[in-house]
Amino acid sequence: MTDPLLASDPRRLGGIRLLGRLGAGGMGQVYLGRTPGGRLVAVKTVHEHLADDPHYRERFRREAAAARAVTGAHTAPVLDADPDSPVPWLATAFLPGVTLGRAVAAGGALRSPAVRALGAALAEALTDIHAAGLVHRDLKPSNVLVTADGPRVIDFGIARAVHGQALTETGAILGTPGYLAPELIAGGGPPATAAADVFALGAVLAFAAAGRNPFGTGTVAILLFRTVHEEPELSGVPRASGLRDLVERCLDKDPEARPTVRTVLRALRDPRPPLWWREEPVRSLVLADDPVPEPRDAPPTTVRKAVQEPVSGPVRPWRGRAVARRGLLLAGGGGLAGLFGYALLRPTPHGGGSGTSWDPVVRTGAAAGGARWSLEPRSGEVDAVLVAGASLLVHGTDAAGSSSGVVEARAGADGAPVWQRKADGRASGWWGTADGLLLAPDLALPAVALATGSVRVRKPQLAPTLGWFTSAGGLLLDSYAQTSSEWRTRATDPATGTVRWTAPPGPATVAPAVFGDALLLAPVPGASTRLRCVGVKDGVERWTYPLAAGDGGALAVCALPDGFAVLTTTGRLHVIGADGRAVRPVQPLAHPDLPAGSTALAQSAGKLLVAAGNRLYGHDVRAPWSRPTLGLDASWPRRLGGARAPVTGDGLLLHWRDAGTLEAVAPATGGVRWTAPVGGGVAQVPPVVAGPVVYAAAGATCTALRLADGRALRSWPLPDRVSELAADAAGWYARIGKASIRAYDRPSG
Repeated sequence: MTDPLLASDPRRLGGIRLLGRLGAGGMGQVYLGRTPGGRLVAVKTVHEHLADDPHYRERFRREAAAARAVTGAHTAPVLDADPDSPVPWLATAFLPGVTLGRAVAAGGALRSPAVRALGAALAEALTDIHAAGLVHRDLKPSNVLVTADGPRVIDFGIARAVHGQALTETGAILGTPGYLAPELIAGGGPPATAAADVFALGAVLAFAAAGRNPFGTGTVAILLFRTVHEEPELSGVPRASGLRDLVERCLDKDPEARPTVRTVLRALRDPRPPLWWREEPVRSLVLADDPVPEPRDAPPTTVRKAVQEPVSGPVRPWRGRAVARRGLLLAGGGGLAGLFGYALLRPTPHGGGSGTSWDPVVRTGAAAGGARWSLEPRSGEVDAVLVAGASLLVHGTDAAGSSSGVVEARAGADGAPVWQRKADGRASGWWGTADGLLLAPDLALPAVALATGSVRVRKPQLAPTLGWFTSAGGLLLDSYAQTSSEWRTRATDPATGTVRWTAPPGPATVAPAVFGDALLLAPVPGASTRLRCVGVKDGVERWTYPLAAGDGGALAVCALPDGFAVLTTTGRLHVIGADGRAVRPVQPLAHPDLPAGSTALAQSAGKLLVAAGNRLYGHDVRAPWSRPTLGLDASWPRRLGGARAPVTGDGLLLHWRDAGTLEAVAPATGGVRWTAPVGGGVAQVPPVVAGPVVYAAAGATCTALRLADGRALRSWPLPDRVSELAADAAGWYARIGKASIRAYDRPSG
């Protein structure tokens, strides 16, 4: 059942209309929502005070990326996510169903053929999860949803990449006692592997066959003790067809002695499995469905001041309140299905041009509270800024949660309006400028002339689902979904709308790299291991490059001064020349911790840089180095097309070493040139370099520092935390939440 929305709850997230509350946990609230097309979704959010903590935000980003990396018939599709939102959220399919725990509680233990069919389905789901380089870590009856189409594995709240770095405090135990593998209980043990999921699978099958946990009931300490030191109670598991023997092997204390998931799948596979979820009483439980409520008019949303203090205490896995009569797909497989659904959730604005009710208040001089000028929406929100020459581009909506918005240019000197155009109501994480044009196809905008706001052409029509876009050689390059498994890459002249070329259908690709007039396309992990290089101007294939079996798949690519670099999911670096040949032998990273969604690749001063989780690596043959860093979100801003790039200036690499310390590093050696403490709260946004000055915001304070030596020039207190920072030669701009923009002059000195 769903509970009604509270007055303080949002009414929309992105393009999703919220209908009610499904549950809550320590990490956030879960809502039932409906997309503009009418599809029901479950929307999981993060509490605002947790979103203020970069470590929590990094965890949410990783969870969303993990969910999208998995595809399969027995996992749940992720449809949309916005980890960069002030309140991060993730939307998944919402299907009627019940948890396996409730099905067994209501109807008793499953018959042996049903248990075998269940085990085959779960083993197939784990095969897909592990193929994406992930370990679930928390498989249990409440994370198995029985739907009208069969069982689904859900909730990747604490999933971790096999080569990834867990977002937990030292000594914290993630998982559920009774299903947690013994090797994960003892401190200082090995990281979770696929064998830990096999242990949990055995425990789930024992529960389904006997109707009880194989390690009984009791306190957490008792269950953990039994798991490590005692044998499971399996008397209720039938011996027929070798089921008990298989469960015993899955529950072996030694992870090396357990069967692989594929072995389990082969042992349980049945050419004609029973459709046990269509038999009573499970069928009635699955079909029992409360009407979905439509929200009534409610009091306006309460405005809450963002918490500025860092959150203390260990990071704990999210646990939602049980949903009585409906199953909730919180996470699971996404992959191409998630990408295909991504843009379908985005509302399309009504045409272009001006004409919205967006009419913000602009103040200058003394009325701006010490700023050069300030901008505040009268009733809507402002959610993105971008410096473009002498103008500041602003994206906003005329009402909170509105499905339509506006992009306008404001004069950097005094905030005066220059031009305005209608756009999608959702903030862009991908927009950027190239060749005098604003490019923001994810905002449903055509190419817009920066100087005048004019549109030269309104074709071609934007693809419904964008994988990525970038600009090269005067062309707009993008990747879009033709079907859920076939993607196309094309090049368009933004000045005329002419499509120069379109590549044949193929797998989805990661954000590409451009070297001269060459475009490197690397399929997403699990799709293919063959990289293709095509011409920017004509799309003609020039060469291909195969990855080795031990590489996994391509995680990220970037251009180098003499070719391309490719980082694989197993932490191996390939350096490829412009002719498609390897420039040097494949090199592994010293510490291949590459969390999904939190890894980026770039080059600076000829040095290959890798940001992965909470480490920053500089890599080459002679002098590799690594430094601690706050994470991708806080240190590497988004550029055109959403690609992440490091902050550099005057030969230095700038990043947040921790939540209150800015660090300048020499990219060639990793040597620290200077460090500067920045007070005011927790750093959440990347620093910005403008000439000889670097601006750094932490909490509700922005500090200007001299780029050469890190000496503080001036600090400004602000009314609330800084959500976005930009700068030009005249000074700097801060977006304060979604409430205002403030422009300040550059400090002297």
